[in-house]
Amino acid sequence: MLLDNFYTILSSESSDSTAWIIQIELNPGHPVYQGHFPGHPVVPGVCLLQLIKECVEDIRQQKLQVAQVSSCKFLSAINPIVTPYISVALTFKETGEGILQLQAEGTVKEGIVKENIVKENSVKEYTIEENSVEENTVKSECFIKLKAALTPTV
Repeated sequence: MLLDNFYTILSSESSDSTAWIIQIELNPGHPVYQGHFPGHPVVPGVCLLQLIKECVEDIRQQKLQVAQVSSCKFLSAINPIVTPYISVALTFKETGEGILQLQAEGTVKEGIVKENIVKENSVKEYTIEENSVEENTVKSECFIKLKAALTPTV
């Protein structure tokens, strides 16, 4: 389980029992980013899939497994340092066979992100300049679209 280490659920809102908006904060200090990729962290796709499944499990208070992925598109990479806050919209319905049909769409919210400016010093080491923060505007951007079938874990 990735919850409370890789990410934290900040809020979970629903207009009804089938559509949810989950606000998530990623942990940019998680060890997975040391290898994916050193100096340029990117959230692994498999972690995004697990994160979405865990959000559904949290809502339903039920352990689930992915039975089928009918469509999964990774539309952009997420750097957890630049954009640690993401939103996942979930829509799901249960079929008569106990299968949960899931549609998920992840977005990075529009806003301003602050990045530390990293400078190379004369001995080929990199340091973060004190009081040097660059602001960039991030547009609302979809990073994943998923359609999957989940079943209760036996």
